Amino acid sequence: MRKKATSIALLALVASMIVGSIPSYVYADSQSDSLIRIATQARDQLRIQLSKVDTSQEIKAKFELGSAEIESLIKASKDENIPAAREHFLSAMKIFNEIIQQISERTSTSETALSASQPAEAPRISNEIDRSERYIDQLKGISDKNGFEIDFSHAYELIDIARNQLGEGNSEAANSTIEEIKHSISELNETLREKTRQYTTDRAKTLAGKYLEDLDILIAEAEEVGVSQETLAKLVEIKEHLNSASDSSDVDQIINELRQLISAKQDFEDTKIERLKSRVNQLESKIVQLLNHPYEIPELDKAQDMLLDLTVLISEGSYNEALRVLNSLNDLINEIEYSISQRDEEITANEEYSSSSLDDSKTERIKIKIQRLETAINKLAEEVGENAAAKRWLDNALSLLENAKKHVDDSPDESLKIITSIEQIIKRIQNTIQ
Repeated sequence: MRKKATSIALLALVASMIVGSIPSYVYADSQSDSLIRIATQARDQLRIQLSKVDTSQEIKAKFELGSAEIESLIKASKDENIPAAREHFLSAMKIFNEIIQQISERTSTSETALSASQPAEAPRISNEIDRSERYIDQLKGISDKNGFEIDFSHAYELIDIARNQLGEGNSEAANSTIEEIKHSISELNETLREKTRQYTTDRAKTLAGKYLEDLDILIAEAEEVGVSQETLAKLVEIKEHLNSASDSSDVDQIINELRQLISAKQDFEDTKIERLKSRVNQLESKIVQLLNHPYEIPELDKAQDMLLDLTVLISEGSYNEALRVLNSLNDLINEIEYSISQRDEEITANEEYSSSSLDDSKTERIKIKIQRLETAINKLAEEVGENAAAKRWLDNALSLLENAKKHVDDSPDESLKIITSIEQIIKRIQNTIQ
C-alpha cells in the first residue's frame, strides 16, 4: 500500500512542475537549459516511483517513449532549434503526465479495495502522514536546489504533531492536523510558485542589464566605424525600449526587446564589416600616395606593416581587433601627412628666403610654383584611374598650366591668377578620387 501511495505525491509534484513552476520565459531561453533540467528531473522522479510499484507493459513503453523525447530535446537544444526543443519538451511532459494519471487511477482503485477489507483508521492516517511528509520533502528539495529561502519548519512540526496524536490513539485529532498539513502544503506550493515567478523576472532583468551594457559598446562601435544614420538610430531606439522594459516586470516584453536587439546586432555586424573594408581601402590608397612622395618617409614601413595586420585580422573575422588597428593606422597616417605638410612649408619658406637672398625676381618664384604644380598634376594623373570626372578636371588643369607658362615672362600677374585656378582644380580632383 505504501509503495502505491507514492504515486499520489508524484502526481501532485509533477503536475505542480508542469502547471505552476514552468515560467513562460523558459521557451525563449536560447540555451534551453531550463527545458532540459525540468524534463530530466521529471523523468528521474518518475523512474524512481515506477521502481516502487507494479507497472504494466503499456506504462513501461510510454516511459521509454517519454525518455526518447528528452533525448530529442537535448539534440534540438544543441542545434539551437528552439521551436523543436519546445515541442519535444511538451511531448515528454505530456507522456509523463499520462503515466502519472494511470498510476494514480490504479492506486485509487487499490486504496478503495483496501479500505473495504481493512476498516481500521490508523493505517490510513499513518499512510497519509507519510505521504504528506514525502511531498513536503520534495518541495523542500526544489526550494533548496534553486536557492529559495522558504521556511518549511511549520509543516514538519505539524507532521510530528499528527504522528504523536496517532500514537496516542487520537485519530480524530490526527485527521484534523492532516487537514492543517494540507493547507500548509498548499501555502508552500503557492510560495514556491511566487518565488519561481520572481526568479524568472529577476533573471530576465539581469539579462536585459547585461545586454544594455553590450548595447552601449555596440553603439560606440557603430559611431566609430561610421555606419549609416539609420542603423545607428535603430540601435539607439532598441536601447531605449529595452531600458524601459527592464524597469518593469513584464518578462515577455523584455524577451521581445532582446529578440529585436539580437536581430539588429546581426544587421550591424554585416554593416560594420563592409565599412571596415571600405576604410581599409581608403587608408591603402593614402599609403600608396605617400609612397610616391618625392622624399623618404621612414614611418611608412610601419604603416605598411599595420595595413598587412589589418587585412589578416579582417580575413580571420577578428573585427573588433581590426577596428583597433584601423584607428591606430589612421592616426599614424594623419601624423605622417601633418609631418609632410610641415616639412613642405619649411621647404617653401627656405626656398622663398633663398630666392629673396639671391634677389630672385617675381618671375622666378612663379616658375618654381609652376614646377610644383606640374609635379602634382603628373602625380594625380597616376591616381585618377577610370574616374571620368577627375580626368576632365585633370585635362583642364594641364591646359591652364601651359597657359600659365606662356604668361610667366610677359605677364606674371596673369600667370599667378592662372596658378590659383590650377590649385583649386587640384583640390577638386583630390576630393573626387578619395
